[in-house]
Amino acid sequence: MAKILIADDQDVIRSTIVKIIQKMNHVPVEAKNGREAWEIFQDGSIALSIVDIKMPEMSGIDFLKKAKALDPNAIIIMLTGYPSAETIVETIEEDGYTYITKPIEMEQMMDLVNRGLSCREQRIGERKASEID
Repeated sequence: MAKILIADDQDVIRSTIVKIIQKMNHVPVEAKNGREAWEIFQDGSIALSIVDIKMPEMSGIDFLKKAKALDPNAIIIMLTGYPSAETIVETIEEDGYTYITKPIEMEQMMDLVNRGLSCREQRIGERKASEID
């Protein structure tokens, strides 16, 4: 069971993702804006984050930058209802895990969460192995 942060200012989107995460037997943690998401993320217990790009108080891109500075192994799925080349490039440049558009498809979200959690475990394993060498 992993703690998954879900940050989106739209209640219906958050609740949809919460249901998907619960169905996967993970623990959803909700934030309705970027500031709340950042406060939650800082405690170090979040395994994966699903973050809307356009949110009040702190954008998803700003959250991504801060989160990756704090935890380079962070897996952050960027979510948007307004896809643009600019935000895709920013997500890639800031090492976001992936970028998906709304509306959300359950199977796609489940697959991305599973792959993201596997990627995090692999990154952590590689980091520990390099510290031993």
